[in-house]
Amino acid sequence: MGLRAVLFDLDGTLIHSLPDLVGAVNRLLATEGRGPLDDRAVMSMVGDGAGTLVSRAFMASGGMPGPEVEPYLARFLADYEPRSAESTRPWPGVPETLAELKAAGLALAVCTNKPSRATAEVLAALDLDRWFDLVVGADDAPAIKPDPAHVTCILERLGVPAGAAVMVGDSTNDIVSARRAGVRSVALSFGYCHGPVAELGADWIVDDFRQLSALLLG
Repeated sequence: MGLRAVLFDLDGTLIHSLPDLVGAVNRLLATEGRGPLDDRAVMSMVGDGAGTLVSRAFMASGGMPGPEVEPYLARFLADYEPRSAESTRPWPGVPETLAELKAAGLALAVCTNKPSRATAEVLAALDLDRWFDLVVGADDAPAIKPDPAHVTCILERLGVPAGAAVMVGDSTNDIVSARRAGVRSVALSFGYCHGPVAELGADWIVDDFRQLSALLLG
């Protein structure tokens, strides 16, 4: 398919990070006397950046305790970042598949709405950072997904045209940003999608991360 680069979302795509996100959200809520949210509730809040996650968690538990989200976001990140890999793990087949794609000469990049420092922390802790030529988190992008600028800034830095790239993700933000940037996309059926994966509009859907090698290299 003339492929030169593969861009990956992070949470729900490369890693199963929900347990640590749930833990950090509930520890933050507890500091304001709020009860915990369950896994399903937090999963429905993931994908639009940490600030939105914090806002949604407070709104689901009685409303924001203050006028601005920033102080609570700072507390959330200060707690989450050093603990971001306590229970978080790559999905089955992720390290092996990344190694295969890299060995085939493809440029690999992370395109995530997660804050950049938290992204760097978890990738390093899971020994996944070595596979990527470029990592662009929320703080490094001109705009975050679903804005196509998040995708296009990565392509520009890699020197790869849109037609020679594929975006791999698990959510509407991933597939929409890819489409708007003119990039083909692969949706994962096992991530944190907030609706039916078949309705995302991806070019391909895979049920196992290990299927990517055959799809992209075959």
